[in-house]
Amino acid sequence: MASQKQDSEEYEGNQPFAVHKRIYPRSNHEKAENIMDHFARALESRGMRPQQHLANIHESLTGIIYRGTSHLRYKLGSLTWGPAVQFAKDMAQTTFASLQVGTFLLVDQVSAEVFVHGDSSGSRPDELGNLVLCLRRPSESEGERKATDLPGAELVVKDDAFWLRLLLFTDMGFAESYMLGEFECDDLTSFFQMFILNREQLNNGTTLFSGLFSHVAGLARLANTLDNARLNIVRHYDISNDMFAAFLSPDMMYSCPIWKHSTNSRTKQEESLEKAQMRKINYFIEAAKIKRTDHVLEFGTGWGTMAIEAVRQTGCRVTTVTLSQEQKTFAEEKIRAAGFSDKIVVCLLDYRMLPDPEVPYDKIISCEMIEAVGEKFLATFFSRIDKLLKKDGGIAVFQCITMPEGRHKGYSKGEDFINHYIFPGGYLPSVTQLINHITTESNGTLIVEKIKNIGPHYVKALRLWREAFMDKFDSVIVPALMVEHPSLTEKDVEVFKRKWEYYFSYSEAGFLTKTLGDVIITVGREGTLELMEGIPL
Repeated sequence: MASQKQDSEEYEGNQPFAVHKRIYPRSNHEKAENIMDHFARALESRGMRPQQHLANIHESLTGIIYRGTSHLRYKLGSLTWGPAVQFAKDMAQTTFASLQVGTFLLVDQVSAEVFVHGDSSGSRPDELGNLVLCLRRPSESEGERKATDLPGAELVVKDDAFWLRLLLFTDMGFAESYMLGEFECDDLTSFFQMFILNREQLNNGTTLFSGLFSHVAGLARLANTLDNARLNIVRHYDISNDMFAAFLSPDMMYSCPIWKHSTNSRTKQEESLEKAQMRKINYFIEAAKIKRTDHVLEFGTGWGTMAIEAVRQTGCRVTTVTLSQEQKTFAEEKIRAAGFSDKIVVCLLDYRMLPDPEVPYDKIISCEMIEAVGEKFLATFFSRIDKLLKKDGGIAVFQCITMPEGRHKGYSKGEDFINHYIFPGGYLPSVTQLINHITTESNGTLIVEKIKNIGPHYVKALRLWREAFMDKFDSVIVPALMVEHPSLTEKDVEVFKRKWEYYFSYSEAGFLTKTLGDVIITVGREGTLELMEGIPL
C-alpha cells in the first residue's frame, strides 16, 4: 500500500489514459464537526436508532432513553465517532492492500489522501506530483476491448459514511453508498472486474464486522429513515414502457442477445444490438423446431417481440403469459399492428394458474423468466412444464441467467444488490439445479438436447444499455418518471439514476469475468424425432 498526501490545487493533464480529480481538503475543525453526523447517517440509514428498537417500552420512557443516548453521543462524539471512522478506514485499507491484479487508485477527498493498491505501475505522478491512473490496456492499440484487459479504477470518497457502510455491510453497503452519492468511481465495471479477479485474496469481501452485523442489517432495512426511504422509494417503482424504450433496442428485448463472433477486429463491421437480438430469437425458433401447425406456449411475454417473430416466420399460434399489465397492453398493441391478433393471445396471469389445455402445447419457450420464479418454486415451474407440454414429441427451450456451481451454495444463503434492489425475490439457479428439476419433475421423460452458454454476449448489451440509459436520462427518463411519480425529489431521481448505473455495471462485470452465465437449454420428450432435423444420417 502506498499513500501520498496531495495538494488541494486543481490540476489539468492532457496525458492519455489518465484520470484527474480535484481533492478538497477539510480543516480538522470541519472534520470533527461532521464526523459524528456521517457515522450517525450510516447507522440511521440502517434504522439503528434506540427509539425505533424499543417499541415495547412506554413512549415517555423511550423518549428519555433516546434523548439521553443522543446527548451522550454528542458529548462523546469527538472521542468515539472519529475513531470509529478511522477504524473502518484502516480495515478497508488493509483489505485493499491484498489486491494483486489490476490497479486501484483510492482518493479520499475528506482527508486529502491518495492510496494506490494492486499493481502500482498502473499509476504515476503528473507534472504537479499528483498520482493519476494511467493504465494502458493491452487491447487499446487494437481498438477493441478484451476480457483479458488489465482492470484499473479510481474511486473518490466524498463522505466518511462510505467507510462505515463498507465495514458494516460490505457489498450492500458499497452499493447503497454509491446510490447515495458518498463516493464516485470513474469506471464501476472495471472496479467490479478487479475485485472479482482478486476475490480469493479479499475473502469474498467479507469482514468480521459484516458477519456480526448481518442480522442487524436485515432488521435495519425495515426502518424508514431519510436515506433508507430514498433507497426504498426507487426500489419499488416499476418504470414505464417509455423508460425501457429509452435504453433498449427497437425490438424491446430485455435479455441477452447473441452477437456474431468476430474473427478480424480490424475489418469487421459493427453489428447493431437489434440484429444480435434477432439472432437469438431465430435460435429459439430453430431450437424449438417451431412449425406452422404448432401451438406454442411462451412464459414471459416481455413486449411481444418473441411471439410476433415466431408467428411471422412460421405461421404458428402462440399463447403468451405475463404478470405485467403494462407489458400486456403494449404487446397487444404491437401484435395488432403486426396483424397477428388472430394468432397470438396474451394472458395476464401467473404461470401456476394457467389451466391445463384439452390439447397440450406442442412447444414451450421461456426467455429469462425462470429467474423470477424463485428457488422455492423451481420444482413447481418445471412440474407445470411437464403437465402443459405434449407427451409425444414435445420440445421446450429455456433461457436463464445462472450462478456457477462453486458459488451457488453461498449465493443461495445471502442477499445481493440485484435481488434486493432490482429484482426482489429473484433467484439465479445453477445449471445442475435446472437439469435436476427438468429431469425430476418430468419423471425422466424430458431429455436435455443441448445447453448453450451465451453469458459472454451479455457484456456488450449491458454496456450499450447503460450508455443509452445515461445518455437519455435527462431528456427521456426523468420526464417519464416524473409523470408517474411527481412527488419524487431531485435527490430521489439522482438515487434512481445511480441505482440503474450501478446495476448495469455490476451485471456487466459479472458476465465479463464469467462469474455469471446465461444458458439456453433445449429439451425434448424421449423419442422426439423432430430434433433430428438437419442431421445427415
